[in-house]
Amino acid sequence: MNFNASQLDKDFYLTRAKTEANEIFSNESTRRGRSFQNILETTLYGHAAEVYLIQECGFKDDKRKYKDVFDTNGSSVEIKVTEGDYYVPYVLERAEKAKLQAWRGYPDILYVFIGNKKSADYELSGVYKWNNKRFVLQSAEISV
Repeated sequence: MNFNASQLDKDFYLTRAKTEANEIFSNESTRRGRSFQNILETTLYGHAAEVYLIQECGFKDDKRKYKDVFDTNGSSVEIKVTEGDYYVPYVLERAEKAKLQAWRGYPDILYVFIGNKKSADYELSGVYKWNNKRFVLQSAEISV
């Protein structure tokens, strides 16, 4: 699955990202000294994949705070975007640590995308499912 962020509904994309960026910026523990602009850029980078799944694949927006999307089966899905394949193991390690913190309510399904910040091209790297110990690669494609 490949797409470019220019394909997205810009109003929905920007409004959704600004809403989350404002939530992050409003709390020092999530702001961590970053400027609003920095938080917005980071949020836009990650939200592109979420908006694409909503717009093109029938996924639903998960409106809970800091949650991503529901797939077509109604399952909660965490979406992560990183700059290259070389970062995927680090993304998985961080996701596994978050999953083990029960209070987070981290989903059992994780989609990892590779996003090019210059070209705005995105590619699905893998779909992972939790096996009670770690996230295990299921596919590099999604079925909708």
